[in-house]
Parts: sequence; structure tokens; C-alpha cells
Amino acid sequence: MKTYDIDYRVEDTICRGYCIEPQAEGRKLPGILMFTDFWGLNSRQKKVAEKWANLGALVLVADLYGEQKTGSSFEESGKLMHAAIENEEVFNKRVFAAYELLKKSSMVNNDQLFSIGYCFGGAVSLKLARMSEGLKGVISVHGLLSSQIRVPANKKMPKILILNGARDGMVPDSDIKSFHEEMIACNADFTFISFGQSTHAFTNQDAAGNSVTAYNYSADKRTDIYVREFLKENF
Repeated sequence: MKTYDIDYRVEDTICRGYCIEPQAEGRKLPGILMFTDFWGLNSRQKKVAEKWANLGALVLVADLYGEQKTGSSFEESGKLMHAAIENEEVFNKRVFAAYELLKKSSMVNNDQLFSIGYCFGGAVSLKLARMSEGLKGVISVHGLLSSQIRVPANKKMPKILILNGARDGMVPDSDIKSFHEEMIACNADFTFISFGQSTHAFTNQDAAGNSVTAYNYSADKRTDIYVREFLKENF
């Protein structure tokens, strides 16, 4: 596999994505756009992206903070995230710039475009699904479900996989109910899986390990299985 950073400008910010190219052997590949958790595009998230590239897809990890900034603490990561989303118009441009960059790759089959996100990135992955066209599949792993955008009933949504922690206090039952109603109203093909013993951030081995965010080995390994099967089914 070939890995490299790729710069793209969004207004005054230089975003530095991370791209993983498996051997194409003369054929176009599925393309996956990955959105990181609020820690940013760090080495842990790069390893996750490489895992999905091993399935035979080109993976682009979006840089939503610019200059591949990452947080070294919960507080610092929170500041980076809030600074990024403060101006929604500019933030949306960063999301779409990464999506357009993926689509422009000569190695990517634009009929096989996917997005996946973790925590903060899970919500962004769903945002892209609600706002864009052309995605074949969308995955959110322990991402928030609340949204200011309500999908109209006539919008054709991509296939969706939601992996959620049943004990995630950041995803209340009201948000789950609202999401289900929204997706059913537009006849979306979605799968919602809830891990009964998991809180927020259950795939993150660096999670705090408290009642709010905690790593769960079983849920992490099951996540790998569900994501792998979802992607392989739709490649």
C-alpha cells in the first residue's frame, strides 16, 4: 500500500488529508472518505483507515481542523472541534472539499463511494449523507445522531450502518427515535446496531475509561466485523 499526505485549501486554511492507496492492478477502486473522532487525524486514526484500505479501497481521511492538527488532551481536542464547527458554512466547505477530492481521484470508481466516521466524525459522515448525492454507503461508529438537517421524504439516501453504544449518554433515546423516524420517512435502507454494554467511544483504546467514554474490546471487534461485511456487501 502507498500512504501519503495530500493538501487541499478551504478558504484560508490548508487542510492536510491522509490517503491510502492499495494496489489497483489496472482497475478503479471503491473510495472511502473517513472522518476522525474529535482528537483529529492522529496515528491511531491513520491505522484505522489503513485497516479499511486493506479491503481493497482507496481511503482518504479528511482533515477537518487544518494542517493536520491533533489534540493532546480532551480539553484541547474539544477546542479544536468547536473552533472547526463554529462557522457552519466554512465547516461544510471543509467536509465537501474532502468529498470532492476523493471523487476526483483517477483511481476511484465514483459509483462506489462510501463515508465512515467515528464519534465527532460519525456525525459528520451522516451530515454528508444528508447533504450530498452519490454516496453508496455511509457508516457512523459511536457518532451523535442529532442534526439540524432533516432529510426530505423524497431524498434517496445511501445505505446506512449505525453502530451505537446503548449506554452512550451523548445519544439520548429521543435522538434515536427521531433518527429512526427520519430514515423511515425517506425509505432509507439503514441498519442500527446497539451494543448493550458500551458507552461512547467504544472502539477507542485511548478513551478515558469512565462512565462517559470507555473502550470495549468485544464491541470494537464486532464493529470490525459489521463494517467489513457492510463494505464488502456493497463494493
